[in-house]
Amino acid sequence: MQQWDLVNESNDQLRMFSYCFIVWSALFILCYDRIKLNNLSSKKQIDVYNRLVSILHGQFTFWGSLIIILSQTPYELQEMNSSEMQFVMIVSAGYFAYDVIICTYFDLYDYWLIFHHIISLMAFGESILNKKYGHIIIFGMFISEISNLPMHLRHILGCFGLRQTKIYESIELLYFSLFLIFRGILSPVLLIRTYEDLHAPLLIKISASGLLLYSVYYIIEMIKITQRKIKSYRDRKRRNLTMYWFVQNPLLPSQKYIDSIL
Repeated sequence: MQQWDLVNESNDQLRMFSYCFIVWSALFILCYDRIKLNNLSSKKQIDVYNRLVSILHGQFTFWGSLIIILSQTPYELQEMNSSEMQFVMIVSAGYFAYDVIICTYFDLYDYWLIFHHIISLMAFGESILNKKYGHIIIFGMFISEISNLPMHLRHILGCFGLRQTKIYESIELLYFSLFLIFRGILSPVLLIRTYEDLHAPLLIKISASGLLLYSVYYIIEMIKITQRKIKSYRDRKRRNLTMYWFVQNPLLPSQKYIDSIL
């Protein structure tokens, strides 16, 4: 990042944001142009392409935030953001701007996703421009993105009609476990940490509160899905039906919940 001052120069911040938005958009166009999924409907193809881009963003954000957390702790609440923090937040802001546009244009969104992206963009902007509280944002990004990969793989498998397979069930279990452990436990910790600082900007507090609210909603949905899974498992066992690893057994009954926003 030589010749870029992402901490003090707003022009460099805006330039980086613009470049990142273009890169994320170009990756989507590349997937759209090069990957052919003729066995899927047009909307499902777009969804898969967008999720592939989201996986790349999730991995970048997860590893980037983890490196920062491990290399730059402990923090003081009033400590100025590092250039690495600014870089990760700006790259993610470019992605969220891209994702809002793509999901809105192709009708892939749900209101929780828009809510999540908007409060994230507001928090990014507040932290980047004021050069503070990046550690709170980075910690929030870490606990948010750790379950990103299994979340999208699970949905992609569902698009290909593999929902009732052992590979799908395994990835779903990993997704739910990571979400429950990191979102369920660490989101309240992040919220408490944010409110400990009486001078923390309102948008940062709203972002931390929104992350907890978002997490609670999805945890409730996961509990409902798990209850249905247990009921379905008992029914399969009673009827002596087998679930295969990579091929869906046509004898298994359909499950309506699988098209939920999770």
